[in-house]
Amino acid sequence: MTKKISNKQYAQALFGVTKDLKGEKMSDAIKRFVLLLARQHKLKRAEQIIAEYEKCEKKENREVDIAIKTARKLDKTLLEKIKNVFGDKVETKEEVDGSLLGGLVVKTEEKILDGSLRAQLFSLRQKLI
Repeated sequence: MTKKISNKQYAQALFGVTKDLKGEKMSDAIKRFVLLLARQHKLKRAEQIIAEYEKCEKKENREVDIAIKTARKLDKTLLEKIKNVFGDKVETKEEVDGSLLGGLVVKTEEKILDGSLRAQLFSLRQKLI
């Protein structure tokens, strides 16, 4: 019985092998990896594996991607304060959502921090019941 290997596992393996490689050694390692995928009939998963590889690389470099959803556009000062909470290397994607009454929702790869007015009112309601 063959154990299924996830895209994330392939990406982690490739990252572990290539992490400290440069130039021709890097090219050779990637060629061998592509040949491995071809032998295992997994080339169609290459795009997803690359996306997972990029996540590994960002994690190694302590880079964070966050998506911020707010009722109104944030000013630069507040946006910088939010970014500073998550570290030095933060990429943001902002979205204005008219359905939010107030507050904000921040999504990272691992968590959703819901500071929206709706969530706060729901929490208050649960405490009162």
